[in-house]
Amino acid sequence: MDCPEAQSTKPEAPTASIDARTWYVDLRYMGAAEYLATGVLRLPGGGLALVDPGPTTALEGLKAGLSARGYALDDVRALLLTHIHLDHAGATGTVAQGRPDLDVYVHATGAPHVADPSRLLKSARRLYGDQMDALWGEVLPVPEDRVHAVEDGVTLALGSAAAARRLRVAHTPGHATHHVSYLDEASGTAFVGDTAGQRTSGLDYVLPVTPPPDVDREAWLDSLETLRRMEPERLFCTHFGPHEDPGAHLDQMEARLRAWAEDVRDGLERKEETDETLAAAFDEEKIAEVARHVPEARRTPYENFGRPRESWHGLARYWRTREEA
Repeated sequence: MDCPEAQSTKPEAPTASIDARTWYVDLRYMGAAEYLATGVLRLPGGGLALVDPGPTTALEGLKAGLSARGYALDDVRALLLTHIHLDHAGATGTVAQGRPDLDVYVHATGAPHVADPSRLLKSARRLYGDQMDALWGEVLPVPEDRVHAVEDGVTLALGSAAAARRLRVAHTPGHATHHVSYLDEASGTAFVGDTAGQRTSGLDYVLPVTPPPDVDREAWLDSLETLRRMEPERLFCTHFGPHEDPGAHLDQMEARLRAWAEDVRDGLERKEETDETLAAAFDEEKIAEVARHVPEARRTPYENFGRPRESWHGLARYWRTREEA
């Protein structure tokens, strides 16, 4: 992934409201708008919960967004991670550092890597090479006693016991084996990380994000059905923001995920073509499709974070793993 260039999309404030107690921060990752969004929940009894705090390189954007609403990192009582990919969770240890009153919630499979990120960082460094630090910054461990493993079907109660804010947890693999989604009962918002793909608020185009190594099409389709059964009033995508049409959104995501997977499988049957040739052609075709649906001024996040070329490799690995099995 290349570092995104700062861009001037629509002139927005760094925060926007979902309801009186729920809002989100545009982290202005690398100075660019509409790349990464952190969900913010105001808790009964005081304090905040954040969904996907982003990478450490975007921490100043998070601080600025909280400050715009009269808060600071010291007000954060809980971090809810949809999964441990660095664009979603890289800043977790930095935010939690020196904060014995802050709890981190993450799927059980991801929890050990939050407490000790060494293996995660070794793997990521192989992928990002010398861009690793510039893209994501420092990744610090979280004390084990502050890391809480969550499983499918549990309900978290955050804030004062008398009027706790309740979030239902659903295991939603497909993008990553350890991916979970959180349905906030108070606002009706399902915080879905990457499970519902990438879609910028105010636009209609949903882009699957299927990079290696954990892509599983069948599990992903099941996860989309899980989200439907949760019956949220809206979806919140880390890339980027809330969407008030969950049914239509999930239908589009499912149709495009199926189509992309079939396109990759069809290409793999052409044995004479190399992976790089197939990935490049796939990337060109999908970026052209984005261009037909997304205004130019708001297209760059789809290109830089959507990365169809990487998605080809994730889906190709999925099909090849199935063949080997």
